[in-house]
Amino acid sequence: MSRDYDDIIKEITKSNKEIHNIDKSLSKDIESLQKNIKMMETKLAKIDATLEKVYDLITAITVFIEEADEEDVDEDAEEWTPYDERNFELGEDDEDENYGLDDGWENHQDES
Repeated sequence: MSRDYDDIIKEITKSNKEIHNIDKSLSKDIESLQKNIKMMETKLAKIDATLEKVYDLITAITVFIEEADEEDVDEDAEEWTPYDERNFELGEDDEDENYGLDDGWENHQDES
């Protein structure tokens, strides 16, 4: 019977060593994973900062372009005249003439 106890104790000791080795291996793996996670977090923080700078730059460029477009529209509106599209030029003698558009409204009488 004592021999049975000795065999059981040997098996328990052997199993205990295996468990201890597995525990060491898992601890190393967990430590390695934690280091990798920290490195990834650091890299993600750098990428996030870079993306924020890019976003700020794109926003500034967009605002600049919109302001430039608004200035172009304002400048175009100031320079435009109705004669631009018709290529029509007033002569010196034509400025006060009616151009045949007399429709008789000056002498119109109400017929009601």
